[in-house]
This record gives sequence, C-alpha cells and structure tokens, in this order.
Amino acid sequence: MSRPKICTVVSCGETKVDLPAGASTEARLLYDSSVHTCKDRYGCHSDGYYIMSAEYGLVHNQTEIAHYDKTLDEMSDMAIRAWGRSVADDLANVLENRGFDAVVLIGSKTYVGALRPHFDSLPAAVLTPWQTSDYVTGVGRGMAWCNDELNWPENVSIAEEIGTVVSEA
Repeated sequence: MSRPKICTVVSCGETKVDLPAGASTEARLLYDSSVHTCKDRYGCHSDGYYIMSAEYGLVHNQTEIAHYDKTLDEMSDMAIRAWGRSVADDLANVLENRGFDAVVLIGSKTYVGALRPHFDSLPAAVLTPWQTSDYVTGVGRGMAWCNDELNWPENVSIAEEIGTVVSEA
C-alpha cells in the first residue's frame, strides 16, 4: 500500500522574530519559539505544509508575511468562529486542489477547536494527534511527538499510524 499524501497545518506562534518596519519573511521563519521549531520540523516532512495564522488565516509555509501581534486567545467567540470558517474553507480548497488524502492539524485546543465544526466538510481524513494521541499529554510531549521521525508522514504507510482519524471525507 502506498503512503497517503499528507498535508500538515500547524498553528502560529506567539513569539516572533523581530523584523524591520515594513519587512516580511517566510511564514515558517516568522515564529521563533521552541514549540514552533518542532511543529515546523514535522511540517517540512509533509507533502504540503501550511500555517493557520490568527492574522493571515491559512498561509503556505513559504508565503511572505509581516510581523503581527494577534492570537485567537484574544479574539471574541464570534471572531474565532468566523476565522475558523474562513480557514476551513481555504483548507478545503487546498486539500481538494492538491489531492491530499489526510490533513494533520498540530496546534493548541483553541486553534484546532476553531476548525472542529468544519471537519466533516473537509475532503480528506482529519488527524489531530495533539488532541487524540494517548502519548501527547501536554506541550512537551507534543514537541517530542513532532520530533519523533517515526511519526513523520514520509515514514508512515497509512494515515491511522499518525494518530486517531477524527473524520473521513
């Protein structure tokens, strides 16, 4: 059996590199926490890698973006629902247009939770290892999970090896 085509979507990070006014950088390079470094390492081993940004929505990891200071944790419930709907719509287009079999969502309960109401509308299996893996019991374990090469999409033969499938398209 050939391995599934996996798209990884990670949440943005609160801490960011300092950029000169008006400057931008690749989305994956903007965030500088140790947690993001682990998520980034995992994402780079996927067939497609995107970031869900509180400011920019769903962005390809190489898209140039500017520094911002916004998190879902500071947004109203209504704004989070609108953000989740917008990101899910963009993600559905990416998954369908690029023929992904599964999407791995790696991030906090807030970010993944904002997308949860839209899982059934995504045209691929949805995996949320940080929320469903028995191994991941906190951020430290989540980082270890991302760093474990055995979990990387290139090293699995079926989506279920990555984590519990939440939704099938």
